[in-house]
Amino acid sequence: MKKKITVIVSIISIVFVMAFALAACNKETKPGYTALSAQADVFKELNSKTADVGIMDYTMANYLLSVDSAMAKNLTIADVEFENEYYGTAFRKAAAGKYNALTGLVNKSEADNTELDYIKNKGKIVIGFTLNAPMALGEGDKTTGGFDTDLAKAVFAKISEKVGKTIDVEFKLIDWGKKESEMEAKTIDCVWNGLTVTPARAAQWSITMNYLENKQCAVVRKADKDKYNSYDALKKARIVAEDGSAGGDAAKEILGIK
Repeated sequence: MKKKITVIVSIISIVFVMAFALAACNKETKPGYTALSAQADVFKELNSKTADVGIMDYTMANYLLSVDSAMAKNLTIADVEFENEYYGTAFRKAAAGKYNALTGLVNKSEADNTELDYIKNKGKIVIGFTLNAPMALGEGDKTTGGFDTDLAKAVFAKISEKVGKTIDVEFKLIDWGKKESEMEAKTIDCVWNGLTVTPARAAQWSITMNYLENKQCAVVRKADKDKYNSYDALKKARIVAEDGSAGGDAAKEILGIK
């Protein structure tokens, strides 16, 4: 009888161990892509181990990793090279394919005054932004500074002088994945927030000259740096990136998602 009980207990133990192992396996991330609402969420996903790789702007990743914080200390940039890209500032398209007068200030081209007149009449320009350090710093829905926000203020101070009327700068926090609809609805007049210039965006908007070089990068946990060191390795990872971002486009390309 004791032998039977021992056998039964052993079987139950084996079943329990197998069930626990299967449950643990189910918790592991599977290859694929998840869109996030903000680039900063990449660090949260990696630290919570709900993702293996986060693809994001090098400018932001390098800045955040240089900050001594609990979110950054276990993360690093993987040794996977991405192509160089450039930031530009986007305004609504001018008529007949001309540059609007706003972008015409930094692009030598025949200009259309439609958008400039619209902004002059309002007396302000509304710039769509996300909290994308070091381009835009802040808390909640307010920006306290940053490379792009400071540059925008300086540029529109010059534009105000040129047109002879003060144009105030207002920053509006947006969902990056909805920037196109915000521009179309005229809830914002401009996207100035680490915007990667692409052929599709250049066709949709009037975009200024390139003003900053950037590239995408793959952020991983330090323990996984040797594991995710090539594009082939990234294809086996659970990748996250900001919705509507160049990082999201790169992730989809790596994983073959259209």
